[in-house]
Amino acid sequence: MHNKLIGSQRPEDAASPFNVMNAAIRRVLSMLGTPLPVRVCALRGGGVAAVGFVDVQPMVHQQDGAGRPIPHGIIHNVPYIRLQGGSRAIICDPGVGDIGYILVSGRDISNVKANRAEAAPGSFRQYDMADAVYLGGLLNAAPQDYIGWVGGDVHVRTSGRFVIDAAQCDINCAVTVQGDINATGDVTGGSISLRTHRHGGVQAGSASTGAPA
Repeated sequence: MHNKLIGSQRPEDAASPFNVMNAAIRRVLSMLGTPLPVRVCALRGGGVAAVGFVDVQPMVHQQDGAGRPIPHGIIHNVPYIRLQGGSRAIICDPGVGDIGYILVSGRDISNVKANRAEAAPGSFRQYDMADAVYLGGLLNAAPQDYIGWVGGDVHVRTSGRFVIDAAQCDINCAVTVQGDINATGDVTGGSISLRTHRHGGVQAGSASTGAPA
């Protein structure tokens, strides 16, 4: 799929040899896939797995020789960028309707995508939109769920659960929580265990202590 003008010859292109040469150069350049804003049409894979792929449609239309806009088709199976180093990653997969940007590779990357390893180019095509890579987060609306700095504070906002799955969680600051906290393990404040601590000054029996005060 090329980002090109259709029937792009201009009346002045034949006016001189120089103009003819310019027209030929423009024609070649118009066949090169260039970075463009795109909208995500579909997502495959992602989550707590290997990085997935998106289908995208360029948002800047092509034009014919009379300047009439012609929408691009959909570019399928475009790998997207994830912030990852080794086995550590920040997961925020694209969503349908997102606006982002594509970077077009200089050679056919289909074999690299299929094998996720070094490979020969799948064909002789060059600078083609079929070999694009998707970068997200461009011109999108205000988020509903987010992690980030709001003023001088760090906010975590999610419509789902906030799950911490770690070998150990150490919090060295005051924490304000709006909502319940559910812990499958013990909770320790200072040296006092929520699960095993005992109250002194009570007499054994069937009675219960009073409510927290």
